[in-house]
Amino acid sequence: MSSFTPSKALEGVHGVHLVPHSPFAMEEMRHEDFHGSSQQLIVQRVWQQRPACLRPIRCTLHGDRNLAETIANVITSLPFIALGLQAPRKNLNCKIYANSLIGVGIASSLYHASRGKVKQYLRWADYTMIATTTLCLSRALRKKNPKFLMAASAFLLPVQPLMVSAVHTGMMEVGIYIFNV
Repeated sequence: MSSFTPSKALEGVHGVHLVPHSPFAMEEMRHEDFHGSSQQLIVQRVWQQRPACLRPIRCTLHGDRNLAETIANVITSLPFIALGLQAPRKNLNCKIYANSLIGVGIASSLYHASRGKVKQYLRWADYTMIATTTLCLSRALRKKNPKFLMAASAFLLPVQPLMVSAVHTGMMEVGIYIFNV
C-alpha cells in the first residue's frame, strides 16, 4: 500500500482537505473462481494504489459557518443560472457551455443549501460542475483542442476536478495571450 502525502497547496482553505481514500463508500469486491478460492479483483487494487494526484478532494461536513453565509452563498449561485440562460448559443459548443453555466448555478445552490452527509456528495458535484464548465468554455473558445487532452480531462473530471479546471483555465489564458501578442 502506498503512503499518502497531502499537498500543501490547499492547506488553510476553509472546508477542504485531502484524504487518502475516496469519500464515497467502497465495498470490497471478491471473485470466486471455479476452484472456490477468493481473489481480490485487480481493478480494486489499481484503485487503491492510485497516486495522490488522482485522489478526490473531500470536504468537511461543515461548509458554511452560519445561516447568513448559507443564504449568501445560495443567492450568489443564482447569477450563474441567469448567465447560462442569457449566454449566446450560436453553435453546439456555445450551447453546451451555456448549459454548463446553468449546471454550476444549480450544483452550487444545492451544495450550499444542503446539510448532513449528502453535503460531501454535493460538494463533489459542485467542484465537478465548475471543472466541466471550464472544459466546455475551452472547447467553445478553441475548436482545435487535442482529442487526447479532452478525453483525459473527461476521464479525470470525477476524481480531480480542480486539476481539470487549472489545465483548461491555463490553456485559455495562454490562448488569449498569444491572440493579443
